[in-house]
Amino acid sequence: MKKWKILFGFSAFITALEFIGLPFKEHIDLNTFVSLILYCSILIPMYGYAYGVAIGSKAIAILIFVLTILVPGSLVVLWGVAFTINHFSLIQLVFSLGTFGLLLFISYPVFMYAFRSDKLWAKERQQMTDKRL
Repeated sequence: MKKWKILFGFSAFITALEFIGLPFKEHIDLNTFVSLILYCSILIPMYGYAYGVAIGSKAIAILIFVLTILVPGSLVVLWGVAFTINHFSLIQLVFSLGTFGLLLFISYPVFMYAFRSDKLWAKERQQMTDKRL
């Protein structure tokens, strides 16, 4: 799990840099705020998976996966394929495959947290039941 902690730390660092750099940008538009919201929301499942903590509910984790990985990720893949076909070269193919690999690497902990961490969600559910009693 150490690599996922490192990935979370790196992602949190990049997100913090985006927040710090926000006042220094020449032009701030809606796209900037949407991407910042996506960066922040993807940190939740990354932290939960890296540290083995259930945050919120499984439905929220699935919603975050769909809104941060599935929709933008599919658009990135489609754009990358279209751009690679239109400007085909070996270097472009390597960069497109590298981008796809990076997307898969970043989406893995988010997917695992939402769909494959049943023990984590069961433990959280048990703790909530114990608190009620």
